[in-house]
Amino acid sequence: FKARDNSIITDLFEGQLCSKLECMSCKHKSLTFDNFMDLSISIPRKAVRYTGYIDINECLSSYTASEKMENCGYKCSKCKAVDHMEKDMTIFRFPKILVIHLKRFYQSTMRREKLSTTVNIPQTLDMRPYAPYSSKFSFAFLFIIDHSSKQKAASYNLYGISHHSGTLNGGHYIGEAQNLDTKAWYNCNDSHCSKLSSPDTSSASAYVLFYIQN
Repeated sequence: FKARDNSIITDLFEGQLCSKLECMSCKHKSLTFDNFMDLSISIPRKAVRYTGYIDINECLSSYTASEKMENCGYKCSKCKAVDHMEKDMTIFRFPKILVIHLKRFYQSTMRREKLSTTVNIPQTLDMRPYAPYSSKFSFAFLFIIDHSSKQKAASYNLYGISHHSGTLNGGHYIGEAQNLDTKAWYNCNDSHCSKLSSPDTSSASAYVLFYIQN
């Protein structure tokens, strides 16, 4: 992939996902890898219906959770069992800058709506729970080799939030960003910029989150 697409953008923002397909009959595993520039994660419906708020870690857990593949006609390449598979997608290689997109615009066959669920956003984020296989391989390109280096690579600090206010038909974007040298936070609203005491980390308008490796 680097031979085809290599730039400072991929160096900073690109990570890698591991998609695992496991046969529940014979336990045969098939692994595929895909690069990503951001993680687009859903807000679980239970938060919308019952609590009205959720933690970002719950969204990430839902994103990486295993799911059963039923009535899909998929056949195991080893034992040939049909429709007895389990699939999950997790982080394999961590980007230097992690971008998380919250899916606030929901669409079904019945309706379209914007989700105003409050999301609790930690200023420090440990991504190790969502990368169970990243330290168990020894490919030459993998920079995560031992537990200590994996911990460092998976540890992130929040430095930016993009907020969206409004509806499906129109709205406005406001940014909150941290000066990484002084650690001061600023609110950026069109041409207006003002200093903040702290970012809005319990927000019903947070749309895109920006984290940087420690």
